[in-house]
Amino acid sequence: MKYLVIFLCLTVYCFCQKQEMVFMPAMPIGLMSSRNNLCKQHSDIFHNNMKNLSLWAYEMLDSSAMSTTGVLRGSSFQMGNFDQCLTARAPFETKFCLATVTLNIPEPEEPRADILSLYFAPDENVLKRLYKYPDETQLSRNIIKMGWCVPASCMISDLEETLHNHFSHEVTMLSQFNVTYTVKIDEKMCRAQSESTHYDSLDISFYIFCLIIATLVFIGNVDVINGIKNGVGERAKWQKLISAFSVSKNLSDLTRKDYKNSNLQLLHGVRTLLMFVIIICHRSITYASSAISNFDEIEKEYRFSLGCSIYYGVFSVDIFFMISGLLVTYLLLIQFEKERVNPLSLIILRYIRLTPVYAFVIFYYATHFRHTGNGPLWKIFVEEEYQDCRTNWWTNLLYINNYINTDHMCMIQSWYLPCDFHYFIITLGILFIMKKQKKIGLFILLMVFISSMAIPFLLTILYRRHSVLYFHPDMLITPKKHPDFGPIYVKSHTRATPYFIGVICGYLYFRYKDKKFSISTVKSVIVFAVSIFLVLGTMIIGNIYYDPHHSYNAIESGAHAALHRFAWTVGFVGILFITKFGDAKFLKKILTWDCWTPFSKLTFSAYLIHFQYQIRDAASFSNPRRVGFFEVFNLSISDLVLSFSSALILYLAIEAPLRFIFKQLLMPSKLEIVDKEMKEADATIKTGQSSTVTVTQINSNDS
Repeated sequence: MKYLVIFLCLTVYCFCQKQEMVFMPAMPIGLMSSRNNLCKQHSDIFHNNMKNLSLWAYEMLDSSAMSTTGVLRGSSFQMGNFDQCLTARAPFETKFCLATVTLNIPEPEEPRADILSLYFAPDENVLKRLYKYPDETQLSRNIIKMGWCVPASCMISDLEETLHNHFSHEVTMLSQFNVTYTVKIDEKMCRAQSESTHYDSLDISFYIFCLIIATLVFIGNVDVINGIKNGVGERAKWQKLISAFSVSKNLSDLTRKDYKNSNLQLLHGVRTLLMFVIIICHRSITYASSAISNFDEIEKEYRFSLGCSIYYGVFSVDIFFMISGLLVTYLLLIQFEKERVNPLSLIILRYIRLTPVYAFVIFYYATHFRHTGNGPLWKIFVEEEYQDCRTNWWTNLLYINNYINTDHMCMIQSWYLPCDFHYFIITLGILFIMKKQKKIGLFILLMVFISSMAIPFLLTILYRRHSVLYFHPDMLITPKKHPDFGPIYVKSHTRATPYFIGVICGYLYFRYKDKKFSISTVKSVIVFAVSIFLVLGTMIIGNIYYDPHHSYNAIESGAHAALHRFAWTVGFVGILFITKFGDAKFLKKILTWDCWTPFSKLTFSAYLIHFQYQIRDAASFSNPRRVGFFEVFNLSISDLVLSFSSALILYLAIEAPLRFIFKQLLMPSKLEIVDKEMKEADATIKTGQSSTVTVTQINSNDS
C-alpha cells in the first residue's frame, strides 16, 4: 500500500509538471467543490475509485481531454472519447460534454507586419499564432472545444463554475503572459447515457406509413404479375391505381427514353453530371464544418484559386435553374400552341409533381433521422435539423421556407425548391400574357430579367455584404444563421437571373425549333472558347474576393453580385449551344448517352436525400479527421452511391406511383393519350420506322 501511494504521488507530480508545458490544463477529475450535493457525491465516488484503480473510473478519466494537440494547425476539437464515456459502468449515470474554452490573449506588443498572412516564422512568438486576428478566412486558434466525462447529475451551471475555478487556479506555460481562460458549455454539446432518443407518436406514424407503402408495392407487383399471367384485358380503375406501385412498370418508365422531347436529350447528361458536382461540393463543405485536424489546409485553399474552386460547385444549382427555365418555357409554349390551358391547373400539377417525395423526405427528417446514429456533435447537426423540420415543415410544403424562419429552415438544401416554384409561377404568368399580347409579354420578361440583376446589385450595396456566400469558418459552423444566408443567398428575388436566362433560351428554342441550322467548326471553337472564358473567368474573379488582402468596395461587390451568375450561366448556355448545333461531336456523344436518362430522372430525389448522409457523417465524428482531396473524394463516391440508391427507392415507391395516381384522378383522358403515344413510340423504335410524337403534357419529368 505504501508503494502504491508513492507511485500515485509521483504520477500526479509528473502530470502536474507536464501541465505547465501545454496551452491549457487537462479537464478536472469530477466536481468535488460543486454546490450541487448529488453532483458532489458522485464526484467524490469517482475520485475515490480513481485511488482504488477502478476500471470504470479510469474509463471516465480516459474519456476526457487530457491535453491539447494540433491546435496550431487548426484542430479546435479535443474530443476525448465520447463512446467510452457513455459506456463506462459507473454506479451513477455518466455524461459527455464538449466545453468551449477561449484563451483570452493580450494583443501582441510587437504587431505582425502582415496580420492577414498565413506564414509564421519558426522563431515567432506562439501567442501571435494563437491570437485572434480580424480575418474571417482564418479559424480562431484561441477557441478550443474539450471533451469532459462527468456524472450526469451535474448541471450545466455546475460544470461552468467548476471549470472557471479550475482554469483560474491552474498554472500553464501561458499564465505568465497574462493569458486567461473563459469557459462556456452549451446544453446541445452534452449527452447523457439515458438520453437515447425515445420514439414518439410521430415516429410511429412514419413507420406505419412506410409499412403501408411497402404493402402497396407488394400488392402492386403481385397484381401486375397476375394480370400478365391471366391475360387480363381492360382493368378496373382501382387496379390501375394499385399498378402504379409496380416496380417493373416504374422501372420501365425510369429507363424509357423521352421520345416526345428527344431534341432535349443532352440535358439528361447535363443534369446528372451537375448533380454529381453538387453532391461532391456539399461533401466538401460538411466535411470542413465538423471536427478537422488540419484546418490550416482549408485556409490555404481560400487563397489558392484552384483549391477554392471546389466551393464554386454550388453554382451548379444556377445551371439547374437555367435548365428548368428553358424546359418550362419550351414545353409551356408547345402546350399553349396546341390547346387552351388553365394556368391554375398547371400550378396545381407542378405542386403535385414536386411535393409527394419532398413531403416524405421532410417526414423522414422530422422522425427517423435522429435515430440513425450518435456522436459528440449529434445534437448540433442532426437534432437541430430534426427540430427545425418538426417546427417549420409547413413552410416547406407551402414553398415559402426561403422567406419564413430561414434561420431554422427544415433541410438547408431545400431553399432551391421555393425559388424554382416561384419562378415557375412568374414564368407562367409572363407566357400567358405573351400568348395574348406578345410584345407586352416580351417587355415584361425583359423587365423581370433586368430586375433580377439590379436587385442583388442594390442589396449588396445597401447592406454592404459580400457578393456571394463565402464558405468561411463562421459560415461553416452556423450556416443558417449566417448574415448572408437567409437575407440574401436563399431569396427568390436575389437568384432569379439564371432561371430567366433559361426562359429566354426556351423562348428562342421554341421560336426556331422548325429551322434546321448548324454551326461550322471555326465558329464552334470560338463560341466554346468564349464560353469557357466566361465560366473560368467567373470562378477566378470570385476567388479574388476570398483573399482577405482584397479591400472591400461596395460598388465593386454589387457589380459582381449582379453579373457573376449572368456570366456563369451564359457560359454554360454557350457550351450547350455548340453541343446541340455546333461541331462538338465528342461532347454531344457524352451528354446524349442513353444511360444518363434514368440518373437524370433521379436527380430530384437525390438532391433531397443526399445531404442527410453528409450531416450524419459530420455529426458522428468521434475524433478530428484529416481533410484532403482523397479523403473527400472517397466519401463523395460513397455519397453518390447512397444518394442515387436511395433516390431509386424513393422514385419506385413514392415519386412515380403518387404522381401517376394524382394524374389518374385529375386527368385520366390525357394519360390514356400519353400511354398510347408511348406504346406507338416503342413500336416505332422496334420496327425501325420513323414517327412523330406530339407533346400532350407539360408535367413531364423534364420540367
